[in-house]
Amino acid sequence: MIYPGEHFVTGDRCMIKTVVGSCVAVCLHDARLKMGGMGNFIVPGMIGTEGIMKNEIAEHGIVNLEYMMAEIVKRGGDRRQLTAKIFGAGYHQGIGDGIIRSNINFLHEYFSYEHIPVLKEDLGGNTRRELVINPISGGVFRKLLRNNEKQSEFIRLEREYIDKAFKGKEIITHYVLFE
Repeated sequence: MIYPGEHFVTGDRCMIKTVVGSCVAVCLHDARLKMGGMGNFIVPGMIGTEGIMKNEIAEHGIVNLEYMMAEIVKRGGDRRQLTAKIFGAGYHQGIGDGIIRSNINFLHEYFSYEHIPVLKEDLGGNTRRELVINPISGGVFRKLLRNNEKQSEFIRLEREYIDKAFKGKEIITHYVLFE
């Protein structure tokens, strides 16, 4: 089970599971080595117009993804062989729509920049998602959770993680005005 703010990578025969609401789940897979992993995180704020590589707020997401990819590389994986599947950034829990859109834009920009193909995505909306990845095959099973009360532990854990991630961060975007 992956909790908000965590990631796990393996080539073992197992299933990795998480639940996301406002957070995003990123599933990475190296088909050649039959290895994969999942991360659960949020980018704590709105990213400005300068892009993710020049934005302090985006660092949180970049660091999470880089740690996850480093685990794959340590096990013999190759960044150039990775594929991604991305989910979440939905059920808002008081998070503004701008921040949710910013998280979705972050994912698109990051994987485009890294030249990692996104094979599947299910982002946005107002439902939580329960996700299970088979790290060997890269298959991801998704279940939409309509009754959020059943996952109350995850609601609480995600809220605590988001509060901690946003603590001390400015939630202000930068604008570039054109005349």
